[in-house]
Amino acid sequence: MNPTVLVIGGTLAGLTAALRLSRHGYVVTIIEQSEPHVSSAQHDSNEDAFPLMLMGCHTATLSLLETLGTADRVQLDDRIGFELLRSNGRLVQLRRLPLPAPLHALAGLAIFAGMPARDRWRFLMWAERTWEQDPALPVDLESHTAEVWLRGIGQSECARTQVWTPLCRFLLGDDVGTVSAAALLSALIRCFFSSRRHSRLAIPPLSIEQLLRQPLRETLIGMGASIETGYADRLDCGVHGVAGVQLKGGNTLTADWYIVALPHQAVTPLLPERLLTRYSYFQHIDALVDTPAVGVYRWIDRPIHSPRLVLLAGRTFHWMCLKPAADPRHSVIAFIVTGLSEWLDRPDKDLLNVAGQDLQFTLPAFSNAREISHRIVRELRACLSMRPGTTAHRPLQRSPFPNLLLAGEWTDTGLPSTVESAIVSGNRCAQAIIDQVGP
Repeated sequence: MNPTVLVIGGTLAGLTAALRLSRHGYVVTIIEQSEPHVSSAQHDSNEDAFPLMLMGCHTATLSLLETLGTADRVQLDDRIGFELLRSNGRLVQLRRLPLPAPLHALAGLAIFAGMPARDRWRFLMWAERTWEQDPALPVDLESHTAEVWLRGIGQSECARTQVWTPLCRFLLGDDVGTVSAAALLSALIRCFFSSRRHSRLAIPPLSIEQLLRQPLRETLIGMGASIETGYADRLDCGVHGVAGVQLKGGNTLTADWYIVALPHQAVTPLLPERLLTRYSYFQHIDALVDTPAVGVYRWIDRPIHSPRLVLLAGRTFHWMCLKPAADPRHSVIAFIVTGLSEWLDRPDKDLLNVAGQDLQFTLPAFSNAREISHRIVRELRACLSMRPGTTAHRPLQRSPFPNLLLAGEWTDTGLPSTVESAIVSGNRCAQAIIDQVGP
């Protein structure tokens, strides 16, 4: 009889793990949390707050799209670049030159007009010395902020506020004074310096739901997996592992393997108190902190032929992207602000007014377009905050119990809290089970 797996949570991480296990012949059941007060547990934390944007370094996501047959809707486009709006209103683009890595990025930075020449020279000198390991990278980058690291390598306040902070907010969801130096440096290397292809951008016209979640559900159902609606209330844990999952209403489900694929704040309430006090693995989860975000989406009656990404320095919103809408005569503009909890309580009217002001300042040609509709998304927990010390609290997918695994973009994947991290965590959970049981 084939081994059974119970996945708690219909997040992207959980569905990814379920797909891989189903393809290996496991009998999989997914429980999608359905209670209103835990609605956030039905989605990956950053799924609604941010528009879907992929880079060439998101290899696990691109591979999953190929598997699902939706890769043709996501095109890495050399025409899409990182545009930076300076506080003086000037738009400059970080160019991607046709050179081997990492020269393509270093040469692009050398001619990047958005950064003062002295800061460019200092960063390039630091990169050259680091490449030659003279000196080697400090071992304590996780213990202090990116702000401290950038000051230490000679980056001026102008460069930190006008360039590094907008880029940091886009890549990690917080400013350089909040995230760890290790998190920012890792993101920079992965996205820009490891491969020229990795720095390419894709801004697909479809949502995560359309490109990933719904195709995943349909594929799983077609493979015989069961997707049920319910609410996991508690894990029954014995001496040798998890013995079952109690659902609200009294039913208990059992399996050989259990994957909890929920946001981190929903994990420890499932566990008995005696386990939380006994295992530091579970105690660390409660130390994780999230970053808020607000997204304002405006559909306008103006077409756009190529998507654009603009990082905003000195404006209210931190970045914006433009992409074609479903109707080719229209386009959608997303305005994103991250890390500022006070913006969660701002009235819709204020948010729309500020978005209009930022649009007029950044792209005046679009400011007089007629708005067709809009949507405002407020997320208290949009993504995991990559502040100093966070890495030590992110749990591995394997738990102290041999048949219990954790899946989510917040687990220890070595990546920031992104769609890519969610998919990587799901794959690792599935692989851990396959390795122990066999195909």
